[in-house]
Amino acid sequence: MRIILFDIDGTLLKAGGIVREAMGDALEEIFSTRGGIAEVSFIGATDLGVVHDLMGQEGFTEEEINRRFPKLIETYGRIVREKLSTWEKFKLCPGVPQILEKLQGQGALLGLVTGNCQVGAAVKLDRGSLTGYFSFGAFGDETTNRARMCEFAHKRGEKEAREQIPKERVILVGDSPNDIRAARAYGIRMLAVSSGWIGAEELSRHNRYWLYPVISATYYIVYLLFG
Repeated sequence: MRIILFDIDGTLLKAGGIVREAMGDALEEIFSTRGGIAEVSFIGATDLGVVHDLMGQEGFTEEEINRRFPKLIETYGRIVREKLSTWEKFKLCPGVPQILEKLQGQGALLGLVTGNCQVGAAVKLDRGSLTGYFSFGAFGDETTNRARMCEFAHKRGEKEAREQIPKERVILVGDSPNDIRAARAYGIRMLAVSSGWIGAEELSRHNRYWLYPVISATYYIVYLLFG
């Protein structure tokens, strides 16, 4: 049994800036300010970390941000679901359904390690008809530490499998240096893809040997993940 963990944005799909817009609307509703959301980078970030950074800069205490955070995420979930239903910039990355089908057919357990909060991840996967591939994961409203997210997802995958699965049989697939650093910190292998917003040259500085432009090279990707 192997566990293959996927990042979402830039790896499985691109949502065309909807997170920035929907989160900005939610922040304005709950905190009465969008803060500097127009300038913040979401690449490799977590929703929890972004909110704390933005609202901390606006003078809110950590305690106050944590108190309002559940309501913020509830509001964000409602807004992003409404917007995504008609969002024309949404698209799947090349080869995504094909590789997920192939990996499931090989008996791999597929999970998520994503900076998206759980409701945001669910909305995006549903929009891309990908929900059925993933039964567990770790999300960006749980922690800002992506290595811990790898640990959470690994343990939840073991619970799903009802057996212990060593780290040697756990692989993360992602598109950012933060994904690479998280996998390395947790001690699992990492397949980097440059289908997101970080080019292959930059990713190769962090992960020289396991790097593909996209995951549409199904045969080679499956060979790597199961070899």
